[in-house]
Amino acid sequence: MAAAPVEAVSDVNTTGNPTQITMAYLRDEKTGDITNLNLGELDLTTDEFILDEVDIHIQANLEDDLVKEALKTGVDLRQYSKQVEAELQRIEQASIKDYIKESQNIALLHNQITACDSILERMEGMLSGFQSDLSSISSEIQTLQQQSVSMNVRLKNRQAVRSHLSQLVDELVVPGVMISTILESPVTEQEFLEQLHELNTKINFAKELSFRETLACSDIQDIVDRLKLKAVSKIREFILQKIYSFRKPMTNYQIPQNTLLKYRFFYQFLLANERSIAKEIRDEYVDTMSKIYNSYFKSYSGRLLKVQYEEVADKDDLMGVEDTAKKDIL
Repeated sequence: MAAAPVEAVSDVNTTGNPTQITMAYLRDEKTGDITNLNLGELDLTTDEFILDEVDIHIQANLEDDLVKEALKTGVDLRQYSKQVEAELQRIEQASIKDYIKESQNIALLHNQITACDSILERMEGMLSGFQSDLSSISSEIQTLQQQSVSMNVRLKNRQAVRSHLSQLVDELVVPGVMISTILESPVTEQEFLEQLHELNTKINFAKELSFRETLACSDIQDIVDRLKLKAVSKIREFILQKIYSFRKPMTNYQIPQNTLLKYRFFYQFLLANERSIAKEIRDEYVDTMSKIYNSYFKSYSGRLLKVQYEEVADKDDLMGVEDTAKKDIL
């Protein structure tokens, strides 16, 4: 039984077609004792065998260089398979010996790999912590960006109202120079007149704020009122002294009048803030000047009466005499 397949294989190997040789080999294998052989997907006795797939696998294996060389030389495939298996076992034993020989190096390599794994694990932990820190930093950066945007908006809003607010603050603030000048400086100084203009502006602004019911007006109202009373008192005393100086005998009243004309803003200030004081000064000035003009016109009319003639010239009186003295001399 064993000699027949060998002779069949030897007879088939004499042909030159590798596919025919393989098919003949498969037929010899089928005639042998294959009852206990489990070929799996290559089992030709199963009903699921598909010839097309078998041809594809056979054709793919026949294109292998070693298989081609074995078929060309007429080597028995079973014998060749046993040789390959023996060679593989030999190589496996040699490889095992090499592994045993390099066992220390392999153990050292294993220890190094384990150490590297621990180092990499620590690095992974560090990188995880770094990643979490970066995440927190990223969230903080976003928070800072949002705060920056909100601060930028607030800055623009403040810049938009800065000019109006600065003007309001300048109008509300009562400087110390104004207070000291109104309280201590004489009314005849130019600085007092300038600060009086500023005080009048602040009084008008405080009135405007009071109409709007602004709370900031209450902060300066008391100071402005006190400065106004002090300025009114000093101006009243100054103007009345000038008016009383008109009443002195043989006084040239035009000089104090020119002085009062220079400080005409004093009366405007009184008229805008204390009308009763302004009326008092006006009445005093009118009374004084009426008496002065009355005395002047009374004196003037009396002198005119003294120069009147007892006889009044008529049309027959000579109005002019020719001067002949110069003619005689010539």
